[in-house]
Amino acid sequence: MTLILRFLFSAIGLLVACSLVPGLGHGTFLDLLVVAVILGALNTTLGSFLKVIALVPMACSFGCFSLVINGLVFWLAGTLSAKLGLDFTVSGFWAGFFGALVSSIVASLLGAIFIPKDRQRPRGPSPSIKVVN
Repeated sequence: MTLILRFLFSAIGLLVACSLVPGLGHGTFLDLLVVAVILGALNTTLGSFLKVIALVPMACSFGCFSLVINGLVFWLAGTLSAKLGLDFTVSGFWAGFFGALVSSIVASLLGAIFIPKDRQRPRGPSPSIKVVN
């Protein structure tokens, strides 16, 4: 259930990004759900690979270079979705950069609000405490 909510929040983030960032275009909400799945798959595979490859620039920029990688992956998702016949367009790198930034902020905020964190203690036997005199 959490995975479905995350894809839904990602699609809502894409919708907000398309309305705020010039250079992004979208069709139906179902197209955005499919793009959210494509974006999740690309971030998991290619995005992780690029972040490992760019370890030195990431370390030198204190992780800010990951924003560039996210923008490139977002741009690639827009290109790939257009090739698949979906109505989602990204006009260039900067549209992808700011689109990735806005959509990830919106999806993270929605996830923080609506997906509960399990704050119970770990299950299993309670630790034994020995008192030493």
